[in-house]
Amino acid sequence: MTGGPELYGFPPPGRLPDLRWLGPDYVSVLVHDLTRGLRAQDPGTRVMGVRCEGEPELRPTVDPAGVIRAHDAVFPLQVYVQDGTGRPWRLRGRWSYSGRDLGTPAASIRHYWRLESAEGV
Repeated sequence: MTGGPELYGFPPPGRLPDLRWLGPDYVSVLVHDLTRGLRAQDPGTRVMGVRCEGEPELRPTVDPAGVIRAHDAVFPLQVYVQDGTGRPWRLRGRWSYSGRDLGTPAASIRHYWRLESAEGV
C-alpha cells in the first residue's frame, strides 16, 4: 500500500494459503475494509498504522466432499488513528472476516470490528 498506513506483524500471504478467498493480498483488503469502516463513523479519521498482534485465528468448515465452503478469520489488531479533530488514538480489537458458500455463485464475505479498548496517545 504505497502512501498508506504503516503495517506491522502480518504473516506473509504465502504463509496463509487458507486466506486466498480474500484475494492475493489479504493485508491490503483488510486495511481497506477497516479504514472504510472507521471513516463511516468519523469521515475525518486517518489510519496511521495497523499492527497484527499475533497469528490470526483461522476456522475453516469443510463440506462432505472435503472442500472449504465456510471460513472465519480473526485478527488481533492495534490500530493507530487520528480522529477528525486531529486527536491520536490507539485502538485495540479484533477484525473478523466471515466467508460463506465459498467457491459458489452465492459466496458472501462479511467483516466486522470488535473494539476492546481505545486510548488517546
